[in-house]
Amino acid sequence: MSHKRIYFSAPWVSAEDIQAVVNTLENGWIAPVGPELNEFERQLQHQFGFPNVLALNSGTSALHLAVRLAGVQAGDEVVIGSFTFIAAGNAVLYEKARPVFIDSDEQSWNIDPELLGDYLAKAARKKSMPKAVIVTHIFGMPARMQELVEVCTRYGVALIEDAAEALGTSIGGLNAGAFGDYSILSFNGNKIITTSGGGALLCQSAKDHQKAASLATQSKVPADHFHHEEIGYNYRLSNVLAGLGLGQLKRWEEILGRKRAISERYRSELADISWLAPAPLLEGSTFNFWVNPFLIDPKKLSPSEMVKAFDAQNIEVRRFWKPLHMQPLFSGAPMLGGEVSKSLFEKGICLPSGAGLTHDEVSRVIEAIKKL
Repeated sequence: MSHKRIYFSAPWVSAEDIQAVVNTLENGWIAPVGPELNEFERQLQHQFGFPNVLALNSGTSALHLAVRLAGVQAGDEVVIGSFTFIAAGNAVLYEKARPVFIDSDEQSWNIDPELLGDYLAKAARKKSMPKAVIVTHIFGMPARMQELVEVCTRYGVALIEDAAEALGTSIGGLNAGAFGDYSILSFNGNKIITTSGGGALLCQSAKDHQKAASLATQSKVPADHFHHEEIGYNYRLSNVLAGLGLGQLKRWEEILGRKRAISERYRSELADISWLAPAPLLEGSTFNFWVNPFLIDPKKLSPSEMVKAFDAQNIEVRRFWKPLHMQPLFSGAPMLGGEVSKSLFEKGICLPSGAGLTHDEVSRVIEAIKKL
């Protein structure tokens, strides 16, 4: 293995990003809050048209606060698209609520609006509505948001939009993250921009934003001493890490452009590989190409075999998320459908997608596939 390892989605940090962190340290704002944190929130709002923004220490923290703000309590039902990362399910369990899983559709790979509509119609007849619906834009691929918003509005159910992987994705001209009553972003190390660890909660309501800010800072009541009347959390993003986020936002167009260029190469130069198919592109939307998902013909090889073959070439590829209804943690939870998400898991692989990949590194990935 003489080649340098190619990682799945390594952060792309420039000298300017490093200097932004140094500047933050030199300014003396090492405390959890500060001017960089405030400016990072303002820039997210300005650049992407988001509603009220609260920067947090992870996307999972944002999901948890969204569940809290939606009024979810012990025993309540929360509907989740099964084909997603574990954090969505965990956030529901934190409040001792009950997840109900719904399968993906084949055109977006996200929660199926028709199945959701059927479930909510039956729940309405039984007068036993779920408290919220969590919709994920899996791998940054846009969900069918107009239909999902319509069905949630029709039945009066809170919509939590998990845009952790979808910064820069848009649907009908609106950025992912702008649709939900509550929406979340992630700035984890492998995301399209990073603050090392971090995330954000987006609230349509200023009142909800104010409540979330209190919950995220231990629910401290304003006073000349530490006074608390309800449970709170230590969920705010560090001001120092917000400095890194500001540096990354300044390079946003460059980062997004690199992501698109990498995806275009994969789709173009792998088009003649009969056993490999790229993810569908939803009409009327744009995809941020956070990662590059492909489906493998199982007659050729399995995703596990592909992971091993690439590892032998010192290249990291990743399997798709295992649907939550297939996870032992959620055994016994209700599930509507399941064949689409199960099939995606059994056939899917994500290729290296970091914005810092060089032309030669992308060529190495392509050649490794052609040799299989």
